[in-house]
Amino acid sequence: MDTKKLTQILIRIGGAVTVAAFIWWAYFYGQITKEMGGNIGDAFGCLYSSSGPCGFISGFAQFGGVTPYNPVVFWIGVVMLGIGIILKLSTKEESASE
Repeated sequence: MDTKKLTQILIRIGGAVTVAAFIWWAYFYGQITKEMGGNIGDAFGCLYSSSGPCGFISGFAQFGGVTPYNPVVFWIGVVMLGIGIILKLSTKEESASE
């Protein structure tokens, strides 16, 4: 597989995974914040972290039989997207110097 094809795959899949994680986070924490009288912005830190109240909420939801949002999915998408972008920028620089 050539670098250009790998770059496109990483950017597309990384972007899709990141968007899917964002939607999952918004759905999961949107329901919780709505029930608690808050807004989704109150749970923004839970998009990328499972510490503190985010971990408590996830654990409680899992105990109740609900599949909680997991920020690992977000980070996998971001890393894939980032690697794809870095590869794209580095291949542009190589082709410009030739």
